[in-house]
Amino acid sequence: MSSQIHITALYFASAKDATGRRKESIKLPEGTTIRELLLKITSIHPRITNILNTMQISVNYKVVVVDTILKEADEVALLPPVSGG
Repeated sequence: MSSQIHITALYFASAKDATGRRKESIKLPEGTTIRELLLKITSIHPRITNILNTMQISVNYKVVVVDTILKEADEVALLPPVSGG
């Protein structure tokens, strides 16, 4: 039996609109990567699928790659592109 971890997913702008939430707690198997988390999020919130490829992902305020392994109590933020002027 594998151990479970709990992470908090934070949604901003278009991700918040697609999920209808600002944040949620998600339970995952230990050793889960960002890529696997994104698959889980799209299974929970299918509307987010079309915008995921435009987002940066951060874990505990650091931008990460999709192969990053998550740990207990990580905060994962889905960050939309930022434009300025």
